[in-house]
Amino acid sequence: MHSHRQADIAPLPPVGRTFVAGFESTYLPMWHIDELDTTGHAAHPQRDIDEVLASGVHHLRYPLRWQRINPAPGRFDWAETDRTLGHLREHGAVPIVDLVHHTTYPDWLTDGFRDHGFADAYVTYAEAVAQRYPWLPAYTLFNEPFATLFLAGHEALWPPYDRGVEGFTRLLCSVLPAVAEAARRWERLLPDARHVWVDTGEHHSGTGPGEAHARMANDRRHVVLDLMLGHDLDPQRPFLSQLIAAGGEPLLDLPRVRVDVLGLDYYCHSEWFYDEVGARAPSPRPVGLAEVLQQYSDRYGLPMMLTETNIRGLPSDRASWLRHTVEQYELALSRAVPLHGYCWFPQVDSCDWDSLLARPAGRVDPVGVVSQGRGGSCRESTFTRVWRAAAAGAPVHDLPAYRFQAPCQEQMAGLMPAMAHWPWQEPPPEDHVPPVHVPIETKEPVVIDAPADPDLVVLSHLRWVWVWQRPQQLVSRLAAARAERGAKTWFVEEPVSGDVPFPQLRREEHGKVVRVWLVVPRAEGRPEFLCFNDPAAHDYGRLLTEMLVGEGRPAAPDVWLYTPMALDPARALRPGRVIYDVMDDLASFLGASAGMRSRQGELLRTADIVFTGGRSLHRSVTDRRAHDIHCFPSGVDTAHFTRARTLRRQHERPVAGYVGVIDERLDLELLRGLSRELPDWTIRMVGPITKIDESTVPRADNVVYAGLTPYDELPGELAGFDVALMPFALNEATSSISPTKTLEYLVAGLPVVSTPVPDVVADYSGFVHFADTAAEFADACRQVVQQSQAQRDSNLAPVQHRHEWDVIAASMAALIDKTERMPPASPAEKAAE
Repeated sequence: MHSHRQADIAPLPPVGRTFVAGFESTYLPMWHIDELDTTGHAAHPQRDIDEVLASGVHHLRYPLRWQRINPAPGRFDWAETDRTLGHLREHGAVPIVDLVHHTTYPDWLTDGFRDHGFADAYVTYAEAVAQRYPWLPAYTLFNEPFATLFLAGHEALWPPYDRGVEGFTRLLCSVLPAVAEAARRWERLLPDARHVWVDTGEHHSGTGPGEAHARMANDRRHVVLDLMLGHDLDPQRPFLSQLIAAGGEPLLDLPRVRVDVLGLDYYCHSEWFYDEVGARAPSPRPVGLAEVLQQYSDRYGLPMMLTETNIRGLPSDRASWLRHTVEQYELALSRAVPLHGYCWFPQVDSCDWDSLLARPAGRVDPVGVVSQGRGGSCRESTFTRVWRAAAAGAPVHDLPAYRFQAPCQEQMAGLMPAMAHWPWQEPPPEDHVPPVHVPIETKEPVVIDAPADPDLVVLSHLRWVWVWQRPQQLVSRLAAARAERGAKTWFVEEPVSGDVPFPQLRREEHGKVVRVWLVVPRAEGRPEFLCFNDPAAHDYGRLLTEMLVGEGRPAAPDVWLYTPMALDPARALRPGRVIYDVMDDLASFLGASAGMRSRQGELLRTADIVFTGGRSLHRSVTDRRAHDIHCFPSGVDTAHFTRARTLRRQHERPVAGYVGVIDERLDLELLRGLSRELPDWTIRMVGPITKIDESTVPRADNVVYAGLTPYDELPGELAGFDVALMPFALNEATSSISPTKTLEYLVAGLPVVSTPVPDVVADYSGFVHFADTAAEFADACRQVVQQSQAQRDSNLAPVQHRHEWDVIAASMAALIDKTERMPPASPAEKAAE
């Protein structure tokens, strides 16, 4: 043993972006196999450790092998551990020792975590480690206790293969008291060492029938740490109540455990989504790593680390996931989340995780910083070089943004909006793997029928990944219906400037919708965001047509427009039907394109069918079109927004809030006055500031700007409001609006105060309180907060159903089906053009 003093060991990293390395050791008792052996690290520990240290990384999550240290009851063999920990200490490394990683326990505990002797054996082992290595600077007593015991006790995937809440409770009652006792002894024996609690960083969301399960799962993810800390042990909590009913009440009285650092393990599959179809991960609507870190930080107020992340993929895929997670890590840091380290895990490719260790066949899992080679060797890759650069402090924007390849491309669909600003590039040639086409022999030719519906191409001035509004509500539903009949839906956005040598299309999968946009070369004087009719985008229609032909899509798609400025690319697609949804009077908006009104007149005359988004809009266009025009005011997703009622909690000050885009349509002077009239209230503005100078928005101690919030999180925001605001200016830009938020506020159970916008007055006089001045708004807020929600709901019920987005989308689809299609152009017609 070496004689280094505790003072010689460097502390855990300070807050910031410090890289941490990690080696995995999961023992499979049923097979007598250890991941530390299958990865090859056990044969070359000093080599692998020295390579990490040579990269400038000194903090390592390092596993101890309980089954090797404690091969029989009462007998300990320290030789291997002495050598490895001694090497770490001698070379200036800072180990965070991991005492139990998943099912790493001795074979003589024949019933594993459920074994009657588990607690005594574990505490004895843990205390022996602390006594043997009193210089250790940091430790994890039990890695991922929630995930491990859930898979072993609830899902029956790992021994002892217990199942359900009762099985999970049995394992918690066996393990958690032992961990609490081990923590007490380590705190006494190593008072200066840091206890790093490591578990999965999860998030769950859902719609419709999946909402209740998502709420339960979001409660369940915290239950183990809450029990250990004595945090929020309300027996009425959604999952804790189930645990108590299953016999877990003694867990409420566990001795409190000191946790110095909370480590979270986050992967793309850490976020789950539930709906009428079932459960799936990765979620199509993820909140992202930064938000997950923020949620745990807000809940526990502890120093934190990202203790695991990786993605199973090619080296270029791993490089891009590294860039994404480092970017999210730094975003969390900017939000004051106290992060002390970033760990890509593991350092060397693992094995057999494609089966969750159910099939120990030695199948290499391509996730490591370095890849497994033949005979226990390690191979460097594109990712190894990128990881080293990031570990050395390379800025995020200097890390490569390689396009994800299958299957990572599909897994990343929900997260791609967070990477939309990246300068994407093709993977290096050595990392590019073309798809393998396997011929299928058949006795008869396979005839593929044309889809019952044509493809739908939507041309929009709004972006799919921005505020979730009328286009997203309708198109997502229409896309789902068409997909069932073999058709695809393409959501085409306005062009942007970027670092490309020539105009190029970009695309992303978002569930049943393919988001498409054109990137044109940057040029002096050319703005970042362009209009469809910008001369730089004159090939947009041709490129879209070539894309559809290259995809083998049927000719003559249905083309749906939200802006008349997309008329030229729409015509280039030679549509079977042209649909125009007039959701706003765009010509009255700040910065409207020249020629907007004349283009709108042309589109109104030539479209096959026209929809309008409200009474005023409908009146404004009927003088230019008298046939096939249908009014569909904005709707609501009741199942989504009623969640706000169940999420509501008490708060110190009353809150009057607004959700939506903050632009020239809001009366900023009214808001400024309202903040003065309600000094004891918080005015909360949720949404992006756009098209106006941010310096012009009201600034006061009681005015909060929350920024763009994902659609899935809006119910949580509304749950924090006491009154909902619609402080619209009464000007040309608002004379025809029918705000989507009106029904969303009401369904969320909120009273609404609005300026007298014509369509809101016409449709919601029985539900919305109207005011003109700041003083009247303030008086109205004080009044409506006292009104009966039951009475509002009773008044709303007769109109709510027909305003459901599902009903509106189905009605629109039925009208489109009745509209005659133009046949595809013949080759002769195309040649004549």
